[in-house]
Amino acid sequence: MVKVTISGIRGVVGEDLGLREVTRFCGNFARMMRGGACVLGRDTRPSGESMAGAAAAALAGGGMDVMDMGVAPTPAVFFEARRRGAGVAVTASHNPVSWNGLKFVAGGRGADHTMMRRISDGVVGAPPRCGSRTAISSGYVEEAAGTIGRIDGEPSVLVDAGGGAAAGTAPQLLRAIGCRVETISGGVPRPDPTSGGLERLAAGSATCDMGVAFDMDGDRMVLAVDGRVQPPDATLGLGVAAAMERGHRDFVLSVDTSVLVERYISERGGTVHRCAVGEANVVGAMTGCGAGAGGEGSSGGFILGEFNWCRDGMLAAGLLASMVPGGAMRRTLREVTGSAIVRERVKGDASALPRIVERMGRISSEVDCTDGARGIIDEDTWVLVRPSNTEDIVRVSAEAADMERCRGLVRQMSEAVRGHV
Repeated sequence: MVKVTISGIRGVVGEDLGLREVTRFCGNFARMMRGGACVLGRDTRPSGESMAGAAAAALAGGGMDVMDMGVAPTPAVFFEARRRGAGVAVTASHNPVSWNGLKFVAGGRGADHTMMRRISDGVVGAPPRCGSRTAISSGYVEEAAGTIGRIDGEPSVLVDAGGGAAAGTAPQLLRAIGCRVETISGGVPRPDPTSGGLERLAAGSATCDMGVAFDMDGDRMVLAVDGRVQPPDATLGLGVAAAMERGHRDFVLSVDTSVLVERYISERGGTVHRCAVGEANVVGAMTGCGAGAGGEGSSGGFILGEFNWCRDGMLAAGLLASMVPGGAMRRTLREVTGSAIVRERVKGDASALPRIVERMGRISSEVDCTDGARGIIDEDTWVLVRPSNTEDIVRVSAEAADMERCRGLVRQMSEAVRGHV
């Protein structure tokens, strides 16, 4: 069954997602938007070209003028959609290559729960006319470079795009702001850099200032420094530090983000708002409370609202590179990392949550049900159980001062999800 959530539409190609479903969802989106311009981009999955073709036909048939970017990172699609009105990214982001999906953008923001229901259920009404399809290029690199600014000292950056859509754009942006860039190419496409497979990047980062890896559509970024891959929360923590240097003081963090990132903000007079996991949830909370930046620790996803209303791994890479001169990046990295964090995928569904909440109540000072169940054990320790937005699994996460305690919490809650306790 196709998965329809706040993260968009995703499914396994040829099993539950095909051209028929793409045509239906995109046609519903076009009728909901009542025509207008729509940017279209895709990642590098083998199924992407045919699905983008079906998406373009359905969008134009629904009255939209399609501006086709071809292979393009999702942040570039969001950037152009913010300028032009609407957008669709054909991508399953970090999901395996056998998957694909659709991310819908309206007014520069990802579709919220209400919009996703309308896209899924159908929209009544005939299209105003038949739209057109035109190939376009994006001004993303130039605008992102202007936002970051020129960097002195030519920091050296190693880029691993994992065979994804960021392969051209990320190096272009980093060179535009003054970095010396080398790239890792070849090998099997790697959709999710947070799941490992970064040995070459780690080794290469020992001889350069930093290494960065992206997922298939370029919205997630993982950092490697001094021969070690950093946890994804480090990307968000360093992005937060860069945003604070730009004057931002209000931030939204997903409930699965390290407490060290929150502490970094609070100790410098900033304010933290927590929200459910999911890019659209973070952006909705940012606009609701007036926060200028935020993101998700678990995905290595940083959002800078003044530039883009989505996780933007390429912009984050540029901002982190700007912190290399003078040693700010390494100093900040020591503050936002150091605790033990474990994140696991467990077979199960939301039916386990009542059992989880009861069990968490025995070991926690507070249970937060903003997104699944998050047990706050002490100021350094928490455990979270929530249904995934992107797969038919349950995600179990924990943070603690030491790895043994962290793994014990994950093991305990994973057993509860499986119904063993």
